[in-house]
Amino acid sequence: MIHHQSERSWTVYLRSISGESVITDGWKNVVRDLQLTKQTLLHLRMIKDKDIYMDCFVNNICGDSFLTVNR
Repeated sequence: MIHHQSERSWTVYLRSISGESVITDGWKNVVRDLQLTKQTLLHLRMIKDKDIYMDCFVNNICGDSFLTVNR
């Protein structure tokens, strides 16, 4: 299950593809409901055994947090 700061949650499934964990079924619902664009940076962190908390950084900002890149 993916949890978001909006207090919404989505059921998704993880599969192993070529040794990598990939979110499959249910991911399209997350993208649609949060209107995610390709420029959105996602921060995913595991909580509990099977739950993921997701932060979405749009224009490098997520709530009170922001990203910067040292180049």
